[in-house]
Amino acid sequence: MPCCAATPCMMPAPRPDAPVFLTVKADHGLALGETNVTEDSLPDALAATTQGNRDARILLRADKTVDYGTLMGVMDQLRAAGYLKVAVVNLQKTGEGSMAP
Repeated sequence: MPCCAATPCMMPAPRPDAPVFLTVKADHGLALGETNVTEDSLPDALAATTQGNRDARILLRADKTVDYGTLMGVMDQLRAAGYLKVAVVNLQKTGEGSMAP
């Protein structure tokens, strides 16, 4: 259905200029951007990366072998640290047939 003045459009949120990626690796280790972090250091590392902006959108991605419970545990850690804008994204594939970001 086309958008018009009477019907507000549901447009996807724009991508952040400097996305904050948090990755749950196959061994359940964490990486904030390209830097490995521990569960204990995650809140401080996030604060440093986002410059204390708890409204920053965190893009959470995980290896396909990571179980649901582990992923939800990381989301709970983000929530406890005050980061409520979390989007779950897939890991970018590399190699043949993948699309560039």
